[in-house]
Amino acid sequence: RNTTRTLKADIDQFQTDQWRLSASVSSLELFRANQTNTKCDQNQEVAFTASVSLASSTWNSGTLIFDVVITNTGNGYNPSTGVFTSPRSGTYVFYVSAVEYTTQYLKIDIVINSVSKVRMMGHSSTSYQTGTNMVVLNLQKGDSVWVGYAGGTGYYTQSVPTTTFSGFLVS
Repeated sequence: RNTTRTLKADIDQFQTDQWRLSASVSSLELFRANQTNTKCDQNQEVAFTASVSLASSTWNSGTLIFDVVITNTGNGYNPSTGVFTSPRSGTYVFYVSAVEYTTQYLKIDIVINSVSKVRMMGHSSTSYQTGTNMVVLNLQKGDSVWVGYAGGTGYYTQSVPTTTFSGFLVS
């Protein structure tokens, strides 16, 4: 009985470590792409990353508000509304990573001006499945981009962010 309990604890820890590593790799890949592709002129830079501050087992509608700003160069992202407003026209990359809450499923979209462009899905019969998606969009100054609900319930995070939304200007 103790062996079974120990094995279950080891498996739970392994799953937790696995989604943490997955989120870290995704963030590092986005950071590397941002460093490679962002223009050097400080006045031209637009980039943001934000995370949720608390997990929710019941979120099931509207805009997912990433209320903790990690980076907001160019001030295009509004942590009160969860909406990025393009400060200038250009080609942008947007990325979302979300961890579904325990054994629930979650579908969320990256949305531009009320039109869904790509969908992230996380579903698992175990726990804490991470879903990701990325899109390259040509935006006009003033266009709005956000992460919106498409299905399921709940998302997870910890003190080191695991559910994040990022975007940056390429050209």
